[in-house]
Amino acid sequence: MKLSAKPHDDLNWQIEGNPEVFEFDLGLNDPYFPLEDELYFQSICAGLTHFTNEIWPRFPESKAILYRGKGDFSSFFSWSERQLANYQVWKEDRPQGSEDHLKRLFCAESFVTYFQMLAHRLPDELPLSIIVDPNQTGTLAQTLHLFSPERFEHFTLDTGLKFESTVGVCFPADSECSSDVIEKIDRLLSSLPSFRPVYEPLLTEQWEGLDDLIVIPEAVTAQGKRKLMGFVAAGGNVIELDDFEIRGRGIRTPDLLVPNQPR
Repeated sequence: MKLSAKPHDDLNWQIEGNPEVFEFDLGLNDPYFPLEDELYFQSICAGLTHFTNEIWPRFPESKAILYRGKGDFSSFFSWSERQLANYQVWKEDRPQGSEDHLKRLFCAESFVTYFQMLAHRLPDELPLSIIVDPNQTGTLAQTLHLFSPERFEHFTLDTGLKFESTVGVCFPADSECSSDVIEKIDRLLSSLPSFRPVYEPLLTEQWEGLDDLIVIPEAVTAQGKRKLMGFVAAGGNVIELDDFEIRGRGIRTPDLLVPNQPR
């Protein structure tokens, strides 16, 4: 059931039946959404507080959708002077990458911070979902990097993308995801009949059901190496993505996957 809680809404919601899912319309996907507008923030927080006090106690088993819209938050981001300065500072701690992709990452993280502040006005027991459209979010590797579950922690993220495979492709920590690494992953993904994306920071939680895990060795952190040892100890096989060459439009698959050699 959709509940509109924009600043000028009267919050006189008519609840029918026994809704299992409430979807808030807070105007979060409006063009140039004002992340810095304190009055707007306080107004929509008042709507969420009203839901917490008056609606949720009647439906304590319900779930809620906090945002549904474009996954490319940069497409409607309000680039004030302050946000441009924040972006330049944020970018200093990132490896070199595509400007479009970096802006998508920055804007997504800015909105996630905003989502988290809004979530504080809702019951801790209320499961919250973020539903995003994954179209026009870059290449496949860029898209999967953007939608890392770690980036959207505390929320259930629904991209509509489904991956079923016993072969995992490990996305490195953000500190190691340079444009070169992302390009290598893109070339790898185009050569695989199936795969499942997993993320180094969440590796121990995500390796269940995997037989093989493909990694880019130069992008694995010290913590990641320890987690890979755990994956091998649990019976998994780690495959290093060795140097490979592109011939025309294709990738020579036999040269692509090189299993670890005993040391």
